[in-house]
Amino acid sequence: MAKSKKADSGKYEKTCTFDEVAKQIHTKKFAPVYILAGEEPFFIDRLSKMFEESILPQEERDFNQVVLYGKDTEVDTVVANVKQFPFGSPYRVVILKEAKELKHIEDLDPLFENPVPQTVFIVCHKYGKMKLKKGKVSPECVIYESESVKDSALPAWIQNLAEQSFNYKISPHTAAVLSEHIGNDLSRIFTEFQKFRVFLPEGSEITPDLVEKYIGISKEYNIFELQEALGNRDVEKAYRIMLNFTEHQKENPNIKTITMLYSFYNKMILYHLSPDKDNDTVRKIFGGSDYFLRKKVEVASRFTMPQLMKIMSVLREYDLKAKGVDTEVSEGDQLKEMIYKITH
Repeated sequence: MAKSKKADSGKYEKTCTFDEVAKQIHTKKFAPVYILAGEEPFFIDRLSKMFEESILPQEERDFNQVVLYGKDTEVDTVVANVKQFPFGSPYRVVILKEAKELKHIEDLDPLFENPVPQTVFIVCHKYGKMKLKKGKVSPECVIYESESVKDSALPAWIQNLAEQSFNYKISPHTAAVLSEHIGNDLSRIFTEFQKFRVFLPEGSEITPDLVEKYIGISKEYNIFELQEALGNRDVEKAYRIMLNFTEHQKENPNIKTITMLYSFYNKMILYHLSPDKDNDTVRKIFGGSDYFLRKKVEVASRFTMPQLMKIMSVLREYDLKAKGVDTEVSEGDQLKEMIYKITH
């Protein structure tokens, strides 16, 4: 079940996938120790909740299940709880959250080397790897390494989440818009989908109209539509979006707009400067969804390097003004000036 990995610097000796750990929970075939560690907190939180709600029935949890927090407890307390015998239950469950904050965490090593058979011990170590002694972790222990979802894979992950976890349909385009707008905040994406459950029956499609209404991403007036308008040299549309931004400045501060536009044009510059234009290189430059990749290349091809350098100069100028340097005009007027200079 576990996938072998070479035991070298920075790598665990063996790990399991999210699905493999979830299957153990569903089939109730538990290991004595689960070490959930890594940079991405979302998957660790999901598994932790599944363990908390699935190992013991509700009536057995008061005496046999305990949740400890690393910043609020001590190693001796953790060890004592793990070694305690269950009362009227086949298991005792100890969940250690915020393990990274536990002082002298290395003193838990004996529990990993010789797991306590009557206890299911779950260690949640978010935002980094957990240091484990090479060759000193029992093969009975299950290690899950929680890795971030790459930007290029995020739209597909969103589609899979909608279909597998919520039984919703979502188009590649809508998933890509969500990924571009929310970014790699997996917990927020999951929470937004949970909101749909209140009113949207299973099997329904999450449309752009629903996204605009309930998540707040305007299908017409957002930074991605502005980028598209500027990339297509659609001045009328760019001005229409810009005017909407000036009317909703709190949701669209200039700093945020300039940052996104800087990234948008900088990627075009990197594309022009790159000697290779193969798919892998283009994917590394633009990132994001493959669904939009061809369109991004087409847009970059419409601009020359002198044009791009002029636009970057404009963005740098208005970045300073947005920070209060050498300007007395309002934020809305600054945005109008900036978009005019970019389009002329």
